[in-house]
Formats: sequence, structure tokens, C-alpha cells
Amino acid sequence: MIDMVLIVGNFHPLIVHLPIGFLLLAWLFQWLCLKEKFASFIVAAQTAYLVGAISAVLSAVTGWVLASSGEYDDALLLWHRWMGISLAVLAIVGYILSYKPDAGIKKWVSIFSLMVLLVTGHLGGTLTHGEGFLTKGFNGITKDSVLVERKVIPNVQEAIVFEDIIQPILLDKCAGCHSARKQKGGLRLDGKEWIIKGGKEGETFVSGNAEKSKLYERLVLSPFEEKHMPPKGKKQLSEQEINLIHWWISTNAGFDKKVRAIEQPSNILPALQALQTANIAKEKPSIPNLPVEKASEADLNNLRKAGIIVLPVATNSNYLSANFVSIQKVNESTIAYLKQIDKQLVWLKLGAANLTVDSWKIIGQCKNLTRLSLEHTNLTDETIKELNGLINLQYLNLVGTKISSKGMLLLKGLDKLENVFLNQTKMQSSEFAQISSAFPKTRFDSGNYQLEMLATDTQVLKAPVMKK
Repeated sequence: MIDMVLIVGNFHPLIVHLPIGFLLLAWLFQWLCLKEKFASFIVAAQTAYLVGAISAVLSAVTGWVLASSGEYDDALLLWHRWMGISLAVLAIVGYILSYKPDAGIKKWVSIFSLMVLLVTGHLGGTLTHGEGFLTKGFNGITKDSVLVERKVIPNVQEAIVFEDIIQPILLDKCAGCHSARKQKGGLRLDGKEWIIKGGKEGETFVSGNAEKSKLYERLVLSPFEEKHMPPKGKKQLSEQEINLIHWWISTNAGFDKKVRAIEQPSNILPALQALQTANIAKEKPSIPNLPVEKASEADLNNLRKAGIIVLPVATNSNYLSANFVSIQKVNESTIAYLKQIDKQLVWLKLGAANLTVDSWKIIGQCKNLTRLSLEHTNLTDETIKELNGLINLQYLNLVGTKISSKGMLLLKGLDKLENVFLNQTKMQSSEFAQISSAFPKTRFDSGNYQLEMLATDTQVLKAPVMKK
């Protein structure tokens, strides 16, 4: 069934800009008319006033309809609504006065109208983007009217998973549409009780099952899907942030558990350690600055038919990421599809793949790669040399491979390499000093974290007391 309320209301963001432009133009012409040489501008002022008044009325009507969705803070909405109606009335009065000779009253009406326009616009921006939207770039992350800065966590193992790790992500990337000021889909994500409550579509997440949780499901949809979150044009979550949310849901971490009490898979350990050094908050965009032509739709369809998940890394970029996670057995013919997008490919995930030498050579020819995940693949000291031409590589995950210090040194020419993960490899702890010296700009993660022993980790068995 067609929802006419939704259709009419959704025109508000489009129409609302018209009265702003035309009324500003009308006031400019009106003030110029005060000088004799610009007296002929009076007709332009009257026309601009007329269009501004009509569009202000339409904006007020569509805004009223949009507000009926119940997704906005009532108190703030009330002020925005009546200020908008007041502006529409003032615009009509201004248009009528534009035919009168009294310049004094016209001047004061235009000044008062401008003040109402500024307040109305500010309230509308707050409803749409959250409190402090204009200044949050200077002040950090916004939570309602309180500004919260993401801080470095000195000891991440002692952090509370939701409060210290997940909530700052939600406040930064989701609170603009899901907070006290605005509840798109009836959903708030700015507090434990609201997340538990869910929205109009029901529960937000299924504890223990990220794949069936709407919160995670919307994050990993294609950016071009209508239900992808955050919406197109909004700041997107990084790969690390998405992985952390998946981990939080799938491990039943809930809202009160500490990190040290939760299982920490190999792909999560780097993200947790990054929180101790603020790498997530200051994460560099691993996308080349140079523009690239768009990959042909035919080539993309070939990759998708082969089971490769291919997505744009950003909604406004032609660069792509490729993920082989859904392919049970990766062979050389499957890897060969990467040749069709070698210019656009910047992120590649090949976890647990068993590849031939020729396949490693194909990967080594994707010169624009900046992120490469090869955890638990059959990469060896012999085949890693095929990757030494990836001069743009910044991130390399070698967890669970057979790489030793000898193989790692073959990549010494990759001077843009920033993060390498070497947990469960043939690297010896005594060799890390040599490797670090050869790669002075690179951070190596051995994954050898020591977790504190909890009282709940052991059980004390007492022998039964034998009665005589």
C-alpha cells in the first residue's frame, strides 16, 4: 500500500531549502532598493518574496506531515514547527509589504524574519543531525547535548566491552539518526535500555548471533542498498569497528562484561590493541588519492557469479574491496578474476585460501592494494616474494601462516607498510627486534597477549567428608 504521509513528508528536506534561498534574495533586493540607483530591483524583490512565501508554506505543510512519523524529540520539534510556521507568516507579510512605500517597517520585518529563519534552520539541523552538529568536529563525539571524546584505553583487557568500546562507535556513527533528538525507525542507539527495547522493526540484535541481528546486518549491506546503515553520505564505520560490533554481539558480551572475560579471536586482537593507541580514532583512509575509472559492470558481475563479494570501499569512490569468505575452495581460475579489477582493487580478504604460485603472482600484480588479509593461508617464505611489488600496501595480516623472519625481510621494500600481524607464524620472539629494525615505520603485532587469571577460570574440588 502506498504511504502518502511518507511520500509527502519526505519532500520536506527538498522544499525546505527553497524559502531560505528566495527569502535571502528578497531581502537583499529590498535593501538594495533603498538606494535610488537600484530602485528598479523592487520587481525582483516582490517576485523573490512571492516564491519564498509559497515555498515557506509548502515547507511548513510537508514538515508537519513528516513530524507525524514520531521519530523526533517532541520538545525540540514543537519549537521547530512553530518557528517554521512563523517564518511562513512573516514571508507572506513581507510580500504584502513589498508593495507598500513605507521602507521602515519593511526593514524591521526583514530583520526579524532573518532571525526567525536562523533559529528555525538551527533547530531543523539539530533534529536531523543531533545536538552540536555544527561544532562536533571541534569537540568530539556527540551524545544528546553532552560532548564525549573518544579516549585511549590504557588497558583494554580491563575495559567494559559495551561502555568503553561499542558505545563510542554507536555515538559517533549512529546517534545522528538514532538518539534522543531523532529516532529513525523508532530506534535509539544511545543507551543500553534503548538498544534492548529496539525499534519499529523489533529487536535490534540477537545476542550470540550477529548475522541475524539487524544492527550488524545493516552495516554489512552494500552501500547502494536502501537499508544500508549509516545511510549514503553519512560517515561510515571502519572495518575494525564493524568487526568489533560483530564480536560484541556474537560472544554474548552484553552490557556489563569486561574484555578479559570474553573470547578474543585472532581478527579482534589487533582491533583491541589499536584502542590502546587510539589507532581506531585516528585511522588513516587506506584509499589512494588518485582517481580511478569505474570497473565495468560486466567484470563485477563475473566476480559476483564466482562467489566473490565485491563492494565499493566508499559510496563516492570507484575503488573496490574483494572478499573470498563465501567460497569454500579458492582455485587459480577464481583468483584470475582479480585481473579484471586490478586497478580498482585496494582491499582483499583471502582467509584460509590454499593457493598456487601462479595465484600468488596474480595477487602481487594488484599494485593498488593497501589492505591484504591472508590469515591461515598457505603463504610461505617462498611465495611471499610474489608480494614485494605491492608498493602501496599499508596493512598485512599474516596470522596463522608459515612465514618466518626470512620471508618477512623479502618485503623490506614496502615502505608504506604500517601494520603487520604475525600471531601463530614461524616468527620467534627473539627475531622481532631484527624485524622492527628492518621496518622502522611498521608496527608488528605478535598476538602474544597475557590475560589475567580470573577466579572464575578455575574450580576448586573438595573431597567429600566421610561420616564414620
